[in-house]
Amino acid sequence: MSDLIDLVARLRAFQDSRAIPIATHQQVIVQPHALVVAPIAMAGEDTTVHALAVGRIGQPAMVQVVPDPRIRDDHYQLLTWFGGILETYYAECRAAGDFPQIWAASTGAAGHLDTLADRLRFTRENAPVRRAGELLTYVTERGPIAGQQALMTATGALCAHYRTGQPEGEDEHLGALLTWLDSPIPGDLRTALRIAEREVMGVKTDPEFDRLELQPLVSAYGQARRSGAGAAELAGRAAQIEALLRPIVLRIYDGIQRAIGHVDGRWPPAPVLSDLRNYETNAFASFMGARDRGLPLPYRDTPKAAAFKIVERERAAQNLESGAMYGDTLTQTRALLRGRLLTAQVDQVAATRVSLRKTEHRLILRTSQPRLRIRAGDELANLDASKLRGVVEAVRRDGAETEITLLITAGMRAVGVPVAGDQLRFGAAPPSWGFIGREMSKLQDRLAQTPWTHARDAQPPAVTPSTRPRPADLLAAVEAMR
Repeated sequence: MSDLIDLVARLRAFQDSRAIPIATHQQVIVQPHALVVAPIAMAGEDTTVHALAVGRIGQPAMVQVVPDPRIRDDHYQLLTWFGGILETYYAECRAAGDFPQIWAASTGAAGHLDTLADRLRFTRENAPVRRAGELLTYVTERGPIAGQQALMTATGALCAHYRTGQPEGEDEHLGALLTWLDSPIPGDLRTALRIAEREVMGVKTDPEFDRLELQPLVSAYGQARRSGAGAAELAGRAAQIEALLRPIVLRIYDGIQRAIGHVDGRWPPAPVLSDLRNYETNAFASFMGARDRGLPLPYRDTPKAAAFKIVERERAAQNLESGAMYGDTLTQTRALLRGRLLTAQVDQVAATRVSLRKTEHRLILRTSQPRLRIRAGDELANLDASKLRGVVEAVRRDGAETEITLLITAGMRAVGVPVAGDQLRFGAAPPSWGFIGREMSKLQDRLAQTPWTHARDAQPPAVTPSTRPRPADLLAAVEAMR
């Protein structure tokens, strides 16, 4: 059921031979000053760049091509040039109190940048190259965090807003994806897709192109260099290689620009993007502050640092899921199909005075939703007035309906207590992005000493048998711990 919207959209796109919008709000931030980065790597060289196109959104590309990236000095010259662009761009973002954003073509291109950053930041013999790796590390380490806005892929942004009539895996080819979006003449879509898929849109060129065209030129350049050829001959051979690779990186660069144009400004921004912007800005300031203090980027995370990253990623994923539900109708529909959103009618309202100053209000809700993932102990908030919140006390199936008892915990004065007959929608409470920092502070105290499971040569603690009686119903005991 959770994929029903995707399935219907893909069938409709296949029927109409064009991509179908599936968003009611813009799902990603597009920084107007963002860098578009289109690298091409030599086959078999995952830690080098053969050609690179870089530029701001809406601006022409700057292109650098290395005749043979296996020659370290030439390769370092390209990386130093790229590092200078990053240094200037990051300084602009810091001065403006903003965060940087880099756009790549696809997941494969983003992965190549990640591998490149991981290698370059530990370079010892060239400080500018090491600095380029450190700066690039910021966006690549943000990549696995849900909702991050630092390292964006053109294919990922398009797939967040459109569905095509082809298998999901084929959407990673930016050229094919743009072909669905550009709506070719009906009947010519398959022909247009075959042509688009022949074009290089990743980080590696076509093997046949490498064998027949690129490799002979690179080999000739290497042979001329080894034989002591003059500067004019080497420059001429390098120009031939650049003439082959420049159109490829420019085509990828233009494709990324076109993809951004299909997303930016087409919808109102999703409300959760304002929280994500603040979160990203704070993360960037923290990263650059650590670089200013000379803190090194570790080769391997310590157990404590790894625990921090895991907690941050888990909390970010939870925050994104709950935050995206507010104000985005399509996200709410998806949550409804997954059973994460409750739509119910107030059947009864009970008020119980527990003290002179406190009265507890309970709502008896009834719903006919066929799929509902709500359990006792869940904290819910009213999607239309999020200050009204409550805790689920009981869930009981009653024929085709479900009866839910909800204890109101907040919002009774700000919103008011609902009355019988009201139609309400409940979901997870709005996220608190600042809670991540507070959670990290508590984790810092808990991990003041490395747990024995991660300490070198540590022995497990002695087993102490429990003296507590075993519950008769283990499942009920676990549920009571929620």
